Amino acid sequence: MITFQKLISCWQLTIVAGALLLVPHTTACATTESNTPAQDPVQQIQQLRAAKELDLTSAHDLSVGPVAAGDYMLRADRAEDVISDLEHGVRVPRAEVREALFVPPKSLSETQRAELVKELQQAKWRDNRGWWDWTRDPVIAQNFSVQEKKVDRVISELKTDQPVSWHDIQEAMHVPANY
Repeated sequence: MITFQKLISCWQLTIVAGALLLVPHTTACATTESNTPAQDPVQQIQQLRAAKELDLTSAHDLSVGPVAAGDYMLRADRAEDVISDLEHGVRVPRAEVREALFVPPKSLSETQRAELVKELQQAKWRDNRGWWDWTRDPVIAQNFSVQEKKVDRVISELKTDQPVSWHDIQEAMHVPANY
């Protein structure tokens, strides 16, 4: 079963591999988080610039539609923010760098949509469980309730083949921290 995280990781590796081909004077061997304590900021900046360019290219592709174009523009801006932080010596968590390197695919297959729906349903179950666990605290319970509604909306959009942004998908996957 392909999970959302595996799907993102697979696309990230593809994007990073493509970025390495676009960036001169880099090695073709990509390092992984498990075998490297910290990646060279210069290399990260090069990869982020390549991902940003891919985002901008996709944003200007008329075939992706306005929702995806906006999503690509936001991702390009996020990559630029991370680049700026790294250039100014700000320590950026690996998760933020990975997120900024991720360039969403222009489309999903029916199988990929179905897998995302399954993962979203699991997130919804965790939201529902969190709501029941936190009914004694209405503020926290409300967080789970709102999150569950986000999941429902994204699932509906995916099932009806409507445009949905990756930002919305990732937000829907998130389960509030109190769970």
